[in-house]
Amino acid sequence: MNWKEEAPIDSFMGWARGHWEGETLVVDVSGFNDQTWLDRAGDFHSDALHVVERYTALSPYHLQYEATIDDPKVFTRPWKMSFILYRRVEKNMQLMEFKCQPFVEEMLFGKYNKQPSR
Repeated sequence: MNWKEEAPIDSFMGWARGHWEGETLVVDVSGFNDQTWLDRAGDFHSDALHVVERYTALSPYHLQYEATIDDPKVFTRPWKMSFILYRRVEKNMQLMEFKCQPFVEEMLFGKYNKQPSR
């Protein structure tokens, strides 16, 4: 978890390195390419994106999540978001397997992409 090397290549999900600061897990992510969206609204980012995530246990059922987003090619300054993550405690709750489909965004939303001018 205390990997110090830089990302071998830029990738869709970046290169995550984690460490503990007291009771908080800090995940430092860099090495993104610019081929994904920042969110489902279609907000974009560049290959300079750097994200620092912090996970702090508040109780056995709650985590405080905070992310600092820094991308000097897109934003004028770093910005943060923060919210509480809740543990699901329903009886017989199961995590289901989810298959990641490469290029699904292009398949679903490609028709909305701006066509190159000639």
